[in-house]
Amino acid sequence: MASLLLGCGGGESDATAEDREPHFLAGRRLVTQQDYNGAAKSFYKALEANPLSAAAHYELGVLFLSRKNDPAAAIFHLQRYLTLKPEAVNKKDVLGQIEGLKSDLAGEILGNPQSQPNRSIQALRAQLNQLAAENAALKHQLLSKGITPNPVATTNSTATLPPRPLPGGGSTVPNPPQPTTTLRTHKVKGGDNPTSIARQYGIPVSKLLAANPGLKPAKIQIGDELKIPPRN
Repeated sequence: MASLLLGCGGGESDATAEDREPHFLAGRRLVTQQDYNGAAKSFYKALEANPLSAAAHYELGVLFLSRKNDPAAAIFHLQRYLTLKPEAVNKKDVLGQIEGLKSDLAGEILGNPQSQPNRSIQALRAQLNQLAAENAALKHQLLSKGITPNPVATTNSTATLPPRPLPGGGSTVPNPPQPTTTLRTHKVKGGDNPTSIARQYGIPVSKLLAANPGLKPAKIQIGDELKIPPRN
């Protein structure tokens, strides 16, 4: 994950002290080992040792955003990071991530399809949030080593399937979308909850619960298999 020796906010020595705190270092190591629950515990211990550690708040924000599917916790820690580092060089990117998370969280709470973006757009937004968080983490790591990352141009191009030829030759027509007609299954992993699973497949939480009668969200277990209904 990111190293936060950004030279923004407090002095460089303060940032170095945060970055070298033993629990913080343990959290960074656990992230590389993909032990995200253990990493979160270590970063919280770093905050117990130093409640003003902007670095620990940022790592927790990125962790909850990109790995643990908990937008409320991600918003809290990213906002706390900006409070402690008001002049952070990545402030604009972090504010954008916070606003996107607030929009997603409001849509889930309202549960009104007419007031929410298209489900496919929501799924893309969640993926973009994760990519943005990981990209920001890599930038911070480069900055901590004195390396200025080169700007990367972004494009809005999308890949499409080649047109399908008509029988007998002649004109072609676009390939029609293939509807999903069968129920899929999802095996519960660590950090999964009904909201994150529904978001992953682009369906309302209510539809997921309806397809799994008797499911108790508070008692969901790792390894449980849930039925995933089609979007339509």
